[in-house]
Order: sequence, then structure tokens, then C-alpha cells
Amino acid sequence: MPVHNLDFPVSPIDNKGLDIHSFIMSLCQNRTSDQIETSDRFAVVEGMISRRSLLAGMAGASVVTRSPKATAARLPLGRDETFSLYDSLLFIGRPDLSPYGLKRSRTVYENELWPPKRSAIPNETAVRSKARAVLAEGVTAAVPVILDVEQYSVDVRLDISHINPDTSTVDANILKLKQIIGWFKHEAPTLQVGFYDVAAPVGGLPVTGQQPANDTEWAIWEKANTHLIPFVTHVDALYPSLYTSTTDRAKWAADARRYISEAKRIGPGKPVRPFIWPQYHDVMRGPLALTYIDYDYWMLQLTTIRDAGASGIIFWGGYKTQWDDTQGWWRATLDFIATL
Repeated sequence: MPVHNLDFPVSPIDNKGLDIHSFIMSLCQNRTSDQIETSDRFAVVEGMISRRSLLAGMAGASVVTRSPKATAARLPLGRDETFSLYDSLLFIGRPDLSPYGLKRSRTVYENELWPPKRSAIPNETAVRSKARAVLAEGVTAAVPVILDVEQYSVDVRLDISHINPDTSTVDANILKLKQIIGWFKHEAPTLQVGFYDVAAPVGGLPVTGQQPANDTEWAIWEKANTHLIPFVTHVDALYPSLYTSTTDRAKWAADARRYISEAKRIGPGKPVRPFIWPQYHDVMRGPLALTYIDYDYWMLQLTTIRDAGASGIIFWGGYKTQWDDTQGWWRATLDFIATL
């Protein structure tokens, strides 16, 4: 997931959840290097899109020694797998973070797949063109490509306690998502492509954002996720959203572990790389909304995700916000990298 005004108009297509936050900037067609400044790489995109609220976290974590010279963030997870941190940040004036161990990722936003205006029908020509453009940027199989398509709900729950017996709308949405990733991968077969949030465990209920509160409701949640298993076979990795919408750190950590475990269940053998945002989600609509997460809370989030068996983390956020390396979340990131 930027400092943005909370009274911006909401996207007319907002069927994904209660948590709304400002959308971002599209990557320039001619980007060829990670060294290009953010202000040169992005063009402002007006409007808003919905990002489903997810989770928020537990008591503090122990403080480790800061290491500004920290290098590649890699922790062995298995014979051929490493834990990696990926940069999808949008801060103004953000320096090159690769010396600290953050790797390149490429998030492809809806406005890039539906130029000049989003519609309910996938745009095959635009998707194929964008796939070729991403290849021309120098993106390789080592760079995660995440399609941020948020207008199609894939949640088959009727309410928090029931599955909707009529799954036709969700099935039609899944077919559209399959078409989009199929067209993209046909043009760029060497790339590793997934979706932000949708080909992953479902979050809170659409519109209300309500989360399960007991074993029965969690069982319904798991059943809804099982419906996604055939769809998940079409993606190369899963990208659940673990943005911070609560100050309850114990709840954040417990929910994060549950979401990562569920992502691994519905996508066995596939990398799971949650998105996290170093600011409180604007869905909170209170004084904390869009303020920075403190050192201990951020360290907890990083260690929880790692220890839950995720393959990596996508760092997102910073739209229209000046880079500030004195913030606690960044100091925690450096100290976390130093432990890997």
C-alpha cells in the first residue's frame, strides 16, 4: 500500500471491501533501469481503488543492532528457496535500496491494463501490450510481477457464516482473471506472474470488511478459499495483503500466520510473498490512519512473516510521500536485514 486525503472520491467499481485508499502512479512505458528516480518512473493516476483490509499485530519484538551496511536479505527456507525482501515502494526521493538487500519487483496496476479508462471487461490488447512492455523494461524471471486487479471479487461467501450457493458471479470473475494472466503470460512466458490479493486467501467480507470471529466463521473462510484452488494453479506465486488496520499486535500476528498458512494450503509449492505497508491503513479513518508504524510493531511484522514460512515480503507504500530514513519502520527493516 501514501499520504492522501481521506475525502477523495471513491472508485465507482468498489466491490472488494471497506478499506479504500488512494491509488498510485503508473510506470512509464520506457522505464529501463531500477536507478531511475521514482518521480521519473511514475505518472500520477487520479482516483481510488479498493484494497481489502486484512490484519494487524502483536506485542513488540526484541531490538537488534542496526546495520546500515546490511546486504542481501536472504534466509534459507529449503534447498533452492530463499527469503527475500522486494521493493515496490513509491516514496518521493527514495534512494536505490538494492545495496540494503531489497530486490526489484514490478507491480502492474489496473490503469496500465485498462488504458485510458477501466471497464468491467478485460482489455486483451492492452494486457498483451503491457506484458511486452514489461519485458522491454528488462524485467526477468527473477523479478516478481504482480498484477493489481481489484475490481473482481472472488469471495463466494454470502455472509460471514454462509457460502453463497450461487457462485456464478465469482466464477465469471475468476474466468476474467484467468484470461488476464493467460494473455500476459502468453506474451511474457519467462516471467513469474501473480495477482495482488485475489489469488490468495480471501480477506474480510466484501463491502463490510467483516472478519471471522470464531471457529465456525473461520471454517467458512477456509471453504471459500478452497473454491480458489483451481484458480491458484494459474499463478506463479501468491501475494496476500497484510496491511495494518489495527493496533492489536497479537491479533495482527495471529492473523498473519493464519493467512500465510492458508496461502500455502491453497497454493502448495508456490512462493507466498505478502504485501506490507509501513503506514497504518487509511481504512482506520482515525488519527493513526496513514501514520508510520513504529519500530517494534514493524519488526514484529517482519519476523512474524518470516517465521511463518513465507518466501519473502513485498514492501509497498509511499505515494506522494517524501522518503525519510529516520522513521522507525526503516530502522527496523535495516536491523531485520542484518539478522538474515
